[in-house]
Amino acid sequence: MEPEITEIIQLNVQRAGMEKISLQAKLVGSCRLMVAWPVGSEERHFDADDLYECLRAFRRVIEPDGFRVLCQGARPNVCPSPMARDGGAWKSYAHALGQPALTKDLVETFDPVEDIASVSTVEEQDDFMRRHWAEFEKRSKSQK
Repeated sequence: MEPEITEIIQLNVQRAGMEKISLQAKLVGSCRLMVAWPVGSEERHFDADDLYECLRAFRRVIEPDGFRVLCQGARPNVCPSPMARDGGAWKSYAHALGQPALTKDLVETFDPVEDIASVSTVEEQDDFMRRHWAEFEKRSKSQK
């Protein structure tokens, strides 16, 4: 028996210079994203420990073809905290390089963004977060 759908959302994907494609996606609990990709094909399941990681699994499938997901969770500086992950990562922090994340920095992981230039690949996101944590650690040590 299939788990119950928690929420149905619209996800926009885009390839640079092309029109946006709007997809209906289903979020199941806090650990499954279901989406028909390529458009018109069978629905695929992306399972992970939380919804942010489900999104990243989907992104890894579409990025080699030049597509990007236009949502907050695909911005290079966005990543959920461990506590947010415990709740499924419905919300994530938009980090400023090397700065502590504040409540005002919380975004809805699947909220849309308009411009393909504001999102990145999973690899670029990982690179930003590595630089962020290295800078954060450096600043923390210099303040002691």
